[in-house]
Amino acid sequence: MIIKQFTDSGFKLSYLVIIIIIFLSSCQKAPINGDLDGQWQVMEVIPEPEEKLLDERIYYCFYLHVCQLTYYDGVCFAGNMEFDGETLYLDFPYADNPTREKWLRQYGITGNPITFTVEHLDKKSLIIKHGDTTVTMRKF
Repeated sequence: MIIKQFTDSGFKLSYLVIIIIIFLSSCQKAPINGDLDGQWQVMEVIPEPEEKLLDERIYYCFYLHVCQLTYYDGVCFAGNMEFDGETLYLDFPYADNPTREKWLRQYGITGNPITFTVEHLDKKSLIIKHGDTTVTMRKF
């Protein structure tokens, strides 16, 4: 009955189909990094940073080519990310002084830029490693 009304009023059924196809294929970006994309709570950083600046839960947020370092009540840094399935390259261009580097150490980032080896990645857990530093996370 609805289709008949459209065709009777001058609309062709093909126009209706085209409109539906356009509506269903919106501009949403699909995750390009597989299980990595999303928010990860840092469970453990080994070795622990010498100076503890945050006494809250901290998070890595990965999406497309961006990594955001956040904590429970705010955002620390946003950086560039490259991920090839085995290595994770992070560069935080605005972490350019000793105070900001101390903040990065809370997340297990001992240099900037840094390349982590992905030791384990699935839908619920992530373990990344750089030298002697290991960061264990869970999907949040």
